[in-house]
Amino acid sequence: MKLSCPACGADVEFKSKASVFGVCPFCASTLVRHDLNLETLGKMAELPPDVSPLQLGTRGRFKSSSFEIVGRLRVKWAEGSWNEWYVLLDDGTEGWLGEFQGFYTMSFQVEDASGIPPLNQLGPGRKISIGKSQFQVDDIREIECMGSEGELPFKAIKGRKSVSVDLGGQGETFASMDCSDEDGVLLYVGQYVDFDNFKFQALREIDGW
Repeated sequence: MKLSCPACGADVEFKSKASVFGVCPFCASTLVRHDLNLETLGKMAELPPDVSPLQLGTRGRFKSSSFEIVGRLRVKWAEGSWNEWYVLLDDGTEGWLGEFQGFYTMSFQVEDASGIPPLNQLGPGRKISIGKSQFQVDDIREIECMGSEGELPFKAIKGRKSVSVDLGGQGETFASMDCSDEDGVLLYVGQYVDFDNFKFQALREIDGW
């Protein structure tokens, strides 16, 4: 779906039906989608440079499905920062490709987070059941959005603050929670994946690669 940016009139494409937030690639206006209309919230600050080989439009494979990167969220905490890439699989499923200090993950949202204990009852070592799987809280940290690009399923304005909870599972599995006043508890389950297994195409050219 292509909609006109209210600020500059350029076409802004939304490939995912779940996307409600976007950044105009021409004027950097932050946009909220209301069905077929766009609302301007302001300007998105330029994202800080990084050395990620990923970019909007990069395609890859996860298990038997192909996907395309359609959005990026840059997040920081007290000791560093990382990228969360919003991906759209060919069957319409939305997922998140995490990129942190050379590690890569793929995760998908669990819609029902009603069985998760409240944040004030969580701490390192606490065990939680998600579906039929067991996870253990590894880390709880306050995070802040440094900026975003492309399209995303929630308002990812610069300065958005939330609490991130990392949970370890068996083998390569993990879970994570994003807790904020605006969006409540967003729960995700996924796994660690080797970079080469994604079979990426259309990567960003970086000197030395």
